[in-house]
Amino acid sequence: MSSFPTLSEMGINNPGEIERYSLNTTNNIDVLRIFYRRKKGSLLPTSKRFEFGRAKQSIVADSGTEKSELVHPISPFLQNAIKELDGIISTKKSNIEHAKLVKQELQDLHRDIASRLIYIDSLIDDM
Repeated sequence: MSSFPTLSEMGINNPGEIERYSLNTTNNIDVLRIFYRRKKGSLLPTSKRFEFGRAKQSIVADSGTEKSELVHPISPFLQNAIKELDGIISTKKSNIEHAKLVKQELQDLHRDIASRLIYIDSLIDDM
């Protein structure tokens, strides 16, 4: 069973390749575009586009006059997909932040070792 059931239902088989997504609304249609990070030379698409219609729903705007208002709420299926996408992307961001921290620590260590080598070389040259 997939840990991303909504994305699996949408036909997304490799959620680990998702890099980012965008969501736009036009004429009561939500357009979700998912962008992938593909390996060089891959023939797979770098993005997929999904459209979700918004259903009309009448709600009571004023209970005193029983005046109703027509709204177009976002699809619950799309909301679930966005939650899963946010989970994937936030995990990747935290991994990237961790990698940047490790890289910075390695650079600091490299500078420290280089300065120690210079110091040792100067001691040897003085002998």
